[in-house]
Amino acid sequence: MRKTIRKNGFISEGAIMRREYYLHKRKNGIYYVEFIDKVSGKKLSARSTLEIDPLKAQLQAELWKVNGVPAGRMKKPRPIEEIAGIECIIRSIRKSELNADDALRIVSTLKSMGLIDISAVKNTGRGAVPFVEFLETFWDFDKSEYIQDKLAHGYRFSRRYAHECKKRIKREIKPFFGDKKLNCITKGDLETLTKQLNKRGLATSTINQILLICCTPLKWCFRQEIIPVDPSLGLTKFSIKNKKRGVLTTDEAKAIFYTHKELWSDKRAYVASLLSATTGARQGECLALRRSDIGEDSINIAHNYSPIDGLKCPKNGETRAVPLLPIARAALMDLLKDNPHNVEDPFIFYSLFPNQPVDPKVLLLGLQKTLKKLGVDYKSRNIAFHSWRHFFCSKSTQKISGEKVAKVSGHLSEAVFKKYADHVEIENVREVGNAIAEVFENIIPFPMKQAV
Repeated sequence: MRKTIRKNGFISEGAIMRREYYLHKRKNGIYYVEFIDKVSGKKLSARSTLEIDPLKAQLQAELWKVNGVPAGRMKKPRPIEEIAGIECIIRSIRKSELNADDALRIVSTLKSMGLIDISAVKNTGRGAVPFVEFLETFWDFDKSEYIQDKLAHGYRFSRRYAHECKKRIKREIKPFFGDKKLNCITKGDLETLTKQLNKRGLATSTINQILLICCTPLKWCFRQEIIPVDPSLGLTKFSIKNKKRGVLTTDEAKAIFYTHKELWSDKRAYVASLLSATTGARQGECLALRRSDIGEDSINIAHNYSPIDGLKCPKNGETRAVPLLPIARAALMDLLKDNPHNVEDPFIFYSLFPNQPVDPKVLLLGLQKTLKKLGVDYKSRNIAFHSWRHFFCSKSTQKISGEKVAKVSGHLSEAVFKKYADHVEIENVREVGNAIAEVFENIIPFPMKQAV
């Protein structure tokens, strides 16, 4: 038999000699051990034995060799073979010519194994751009890959929404993130942003909207493998506590429509309020009306209008017929006479330009000025032009079923749409029209007085 001898990390079996580790003393007097990778024969990272006596240091090395070397914050023993394997991986990474995609794959793998919790790889690939700069392009209607992809797949996306997102980026998001890069954004950053916005007293719905402007691009970037993880995952949103939309009382509405001409700063504002109150039409749907949309006893709502998007389809995407009271039709046709433009199919609510209607602010300001003259505190009660839509629905449902009112007001759900198919639409419009006439007979003057 061969005689085996151990000395300072050596194993001697006859003529066979190899080291298992090295011991060396550093300037501080403490001995460090460097184990040898049995596969590659290379030394592993030096580890302190915390001993200044060489025999005690060697004893510690022998114990580690048998029981494993303490590793990590918990100092849990780990076999030398595993340590050698990890260091081999690290050496391979350092020697390899990695690109940005390789780095993202490595980080994504470590993240999926639950070994790390970071949301970025610094200075690599498409994620190395400033976050704010990326957001500005992401929400640019004409440049955004995300928006163009949505449109290509049949989704509706308005320029107005994209425009509002860019305004919020400039006002709220840019001052917070500064030049921080896309791939450096963390969940903690987003949480801090929401807390700061909350301290400023912003409405919870506004905070959630700002958060959505940040989180939607981050989710998209993760799916596109631009960033290794989604920092918005698991982020807690604020509960919505919107201020309830104010609705005018019957007496207030009566005072508004029985008022004299001098109380209205703009005839178009009066007619728009009259139309919305009696049809439930949205402000943009009123603005989009042309001469061809006015029937004998109904109007055809086929478009919506905003200064940014121009003419587009109504909010729910469906054209609808809405019953029109004689007084409202007379007001529309009277207003049409004031249109100064000689065009084939003019806008009812005209502006200085023949190809676009009046600015929406004219309708809102006209209503607000009249409310102020009548002593109505529209600010504290949150009354806006859209309040007429609420007024219409609340009054109409007192006389007729909510489903039928929803059909003509454009509050369409899939179930309601299937229930009230196109072949009953004309009958439904007439029925709602009769109910509306009953509702408004004591609110709006019949026949129309010289109110405008």
